[in-house]
Amino acid sequence: MDDRLKEAEKIIKDMEQDSSLSKVEELIKDNRITFTYKENKYRVRLLNSAEKDELDLLRRKKFGQLLKDKDILFEKDILNQYKERGLNVFEETDIEIKKLDSVLMDLELKLGESISRNEPEQTLKNYKDKVQEIINKKKILFTQRNLLLEFSFENAILNYVAQIITYLSLEIVRDGIWKRMFNSFEDFQKYEDCELINRAGEYSMLLQ
Repeated sequence: MDDRLKEAEKIIKDMEQDSSLSKVEELIKDNRITFTYKENKYRVRLLNSAEKDELDLLRRKKFGQLLKDKDILFEKDILNQYKERGLNVFEETDIEIKKLDSVLMDLELKLGESISRNEPEQTLKNYKDKVQEIINKKKILFTQRNLLLEFSFENAILNYVAQIITYLSLEIVRDGIWKRMFNSFEDFQKYEDCELINRAGEYSMLLQ
């Protein structure tokens, strides 16, 4: 479990280092997010009606394929297997999250009181830093839970849908005109620049 926790902490740390993701309002313009990558200009946008129909068709097809795969387990089955091995990870995580919620509520109350008393900025900053620390700890716990279910049926569907949305929504400027980056999902799957796909995926999920 220590390795899982370390992986969760790394994910949160990477997310926090990407300052652009913390400014969603500044990113979204007219239901689009535009960004530059390797001197090329890209954007992701909300799906139109036809694209939503294509997404639904591909999702239903994938759903049927996964149902036939005997190696794919539903979340409830995975949870039962953890319990059979004596691992109460989720119960323990829920208890820890409730403790953090209690601490967070107390800190937010003290921060509010400090603001009302016009206390020094450094005092406010100390409370704000502690609040952020608790929020980050909660994120790590939630991410840890998600990692324990990463191979579930439900997670496989969610990941597939995220890929389809990225494929459908990603556009690039060519000769001054916005055009779809990929002509087919197969082209998207074969594309080798993972950094671009990951960034576009993060933005597309923020937007959707």
